[in-house]
Parts: sequence; C-alpha cells; structure tokens
Amino acid sequence: MATDSGNPGKSVIHRAFAVLMSFDATHRSMTLSQLSRRSGLPVATTFRLLDHLEAIGAVERDAAGRYSIGARIWELGILAPTHDVIGKGTRPLLVRLAARTGMLVRVFTYNGHSALCVEEVLANGASSPGGGPGLTLPLADSAAGWVLLGRMTPVARKTLPLTRTRLDQVEKGITAYGRQGWIRFERSDGQAEYAVAVDAVGRPPMALSVSPPPGRPAVAKTDPSPAVVKCLVPELHNAAHALATILAGPVDPPGQESPSPCANEKGTTDHEQ
Repeated sequence: MATDSGNPGKSVIHRAFAVLMSFDATHRSMTLSQLSRRSGLPVATTFRLLDHLEAIGAVERDAAGRYSIGARIWELGILAPTHDVIGKGTRPLLVRLAARTGMLVRVFTYNGHSALCVEEVLANGASSPGGGPGLTLPLADSAAGWVLLGRMTPVARKTLPLTRTRLDQVEKGITAYGRQGWIRFERSDGQAEYAVAVDAVGRPPMALSVSPPPGRPAVAKTDPSPAVVKCLVPELHNAAHALATILAGPVDPPGQESPSPCANEKGTTDHEQ
C-alpha cells in the first residue's frame, strides 16, 4: 500500500481519513490551514489529499476556499446499519414527536465510549445551534447513553473509564430503566432528559431521547411529575416503536400518525415547567 514519503508510517488511506476525521459537529467547515493543523499533516500533503477528495465528492469547497464534508460521504454513511436513520425517511416521525412534546428530539447509537447522534430535530424541523447529527455525548452523561449502557453486559460496563461512584450511579439508573422502561437523566445544566430504547430487528442498539430545547430555563425538580409519566413517556415509547418498525423494514412505509396520549392535555407534555 502506498505511503507518503514525508511520513512513511502512514498509508494514503490513513492520511485521507485523518483529513476527513478532522471534521466534527463543531468543525463543519474549515480552511486548508485549519485542516492541516487538526489532521497533523503538512499543508502541502493536506492540499493534495483535499484535491483528490474533492474530485470524488468526499469533500466540497466553497467560493471562500473553505472545505466541508461532501455529499458522497453522507451517501455512504447512511448505508451503515446504525446511521441510515435519515435515509429511511424517519424525520417526519421525529418532527411530529418534537411538535407534540415541545422538546428537542434525538436518536443516538454507540460510538466507542460515546453516544453518537444520528438525527436531531426541533418542532420546526431544524437542528439546534451547534448540535445535529454527528454530535457525541459521553455514555455516562446522557439519558440516551444510559439506555445504550443498559444493552452492555455488567462486565463490559466495568471496563469503561468511570469512577466507582459514577459506575454505581449508572448501575442504579440502568436498574430503574429495567423496572420502568425509560430513563430520566438530570444534566449538569439542570435540564432533564428522557430516553427509551429503539429495538429495531437486525440493528445495533439505539436510543430515542427528548430534552428541553436550547434556551429554555432549567427547572429545579429532581423527580418527574405524574403528567410527564402520563404523557411524555408514552409519546416516547410510541415513537420508538414506530421508528424501530421503519428501520427494520425493507422499504419506507407510509407515515401514520398514532393518537397522542396528550391529545386532550393543554400545552405541551413538558409539564415540569
């Protein structure tokens, strides 16, 4: 396999991926010099790789000379069994959930020791500022992460880089999840996040979560109100079941809107305000 004469320990493919992996949720568009710094490659090498990557549609360059991930990478990415949520036409379902609950809706899967967001919507169909697909959260610091941790064996969870205290907290949360079928996680900013599993046949573990949209004031409450359990949790379960059905199917079924458990409730299901 060909290697770079200036860096003989790395193959061309390795270096090309180093450039592509320089992009993330907070670095979606970058200049040549930024990509060179983040990839750890010389500017000349980075330029040559970007030239080839642009030619095959793996990256795109705008009029200002800034690079971003190309459409071809997204086309390939949604073919992965954990990442084709967008390609399966699930967005309308998630937008309905966001509109019914007034919450930010996300779908997560595994990414090493993190929960990787593969889809995100607000009630208006947009993503949150600085969020969206590609966002990663520590498994131990999110409701969706706890759901995914619950799919790991206890032995596997003990290998994670967690303190004994944190691991005990996670284990208690997973036990509660097994008992009630949903998880509530209070984030460091005081906001509550709720999540359930998405059990799609033939798919790796996934989780569906809802949390207050950016800018909503935190609510000082440690226990979910009865209204949340009555309305929000069934909404989550209904959406997770519909999502699993779509993802497990060979073709995209027509969307069907199930009755809302909160159809007769006033306002949104976020009754913790």
